[in-house]
Amino acid sequence: MLRDWFSRRRERKRSFMDKVMLVLFVVMFGGLGVMLLVVGVKELVLQRRIVASAVPVEAVILSAEVVSSTSRDSDYRLLRDNSTTSHRPEVRFAYAVDGVRYESDLLYPTVILQGYASRESAAEEIREYVAGAAVRAFVDPSIPQRGFLRLKSTSNPVWFMVAGLLTLVFLAVVSRFL
Repeated sequence: MLRDWFSRRRERKRSFMDKVMLVLFVVMFGGLGVMLLVVGVKELVLQRRIVASAVPVEAVILSAEVVSSTSRDSDYRLLRDNSTTSHRPEVRFAYAVDGVRYESDLLYPTVILQGYASRESAAEEIREYVAGAAVRAFVDPSIPQRGFLRLKSTSNPVWFMVAGLLTLVFLAVVSRFL
């Protein structure tokens, strides 16, 4: 039935607005897919380079907290709520490289962060960091402003690349029916 609808839709002469909407759809989803793919590849390459050339530095924890954010409820019926809450661990620390003071909030060597479904899970990720404590951080001397606390790569850039590829595959499949 759906396939019949698409074939009838394809046979119908497209109006100007149909063409405009199709172009907007392709540009929007194609752009999103390409952007996710490019950011993922860039962060993966940069993360590997930073981990390979990182050196330890002394750092001081400035703050450690869990930041929560809730999406807006778009279901206005009584006793219905489709909002979601996500929690992100945030540790701010200061360190010096070649006599210059820097501050960072990166736990891992990538700017792609991970959110948690529960406040407890996010708090567990940063339980060892207490404001005022001296800790060891890591920094690539060629990018001193991008210090981080854990010398471990994450899979977050790979997930961005997968999301970008899936978006482009979705666009390719759907465009066959348009």
